[in-house]
Amino acid sequence: MSSEYLWRAKALKGERARKFVHILAGVWMAFWPFYLSFDAIFVLGVLALTLLAYSRLTNLFHAIYAIKRKTYGDLLFACAVVLCAYIGREPWIYTTSILFMAMADGGAALAGKMWGKKNEYLVFGSSQLSKSVAGTAAFIALAYMSVIVGVMLGGREILSDNYTVFALLPFVMAAVENVSPYGLDNLATPLGVTIMLNSLL
Repeated sequence: MSSEYLWRAKALKGERARKFVHILAGVWMAFWPFYLSFDAIFVLGVLALTLLAYSRLTNLFHAIYAIKRKTYGDLLFACAVVLCAYIGREPWIYTTSILFMAMADGGAALAGKMWGKKNEYLVFGSSQLSKSVAGTAAFIALAYMSVIVGVMLGGREILSDNYTVFALLPFVMAAVENVSPYGLDNLATPLGVTIMLNSLL
């Protein structure tokens, strides 16, 4: 709702408005397991998915859809919340996974817009996979911050015994983000993190 207000006030528009929603909502949702059950998160995720699907038909939220590129990231964002809540085995795993989507992916997009114009590259030569060195570097840095939050919230013993995963996970997910068109990274990134961290338990 705050993003819609800022859109109407012309303070935010286009990609910046979309990423404002992405980061703000994602960080908030990441900490849901510490005051909501996974069942409640699952239900809220389904409700969010329904609302977003309705908004696509009615253009209810201008800040989310006022962009030129084709993307399904909003729907896949909600799908990620549902699936990570369904398969995540620990609260800290869910939190880490959603923070990868919210902070690392969202921050990468903003960094790319601000500092990536002179260091852009196309993955597989596709315009749908236009990335930047600045954006990818931001993703990796913020991904490490997300893992550190996970360590602090309950994953210390698991990740200290599997330091290779700690070291490589941000790079692996950066590669996944690079090859995910049409907003697919909003699902592939957090789901990949959840699966990898679940496997350590």
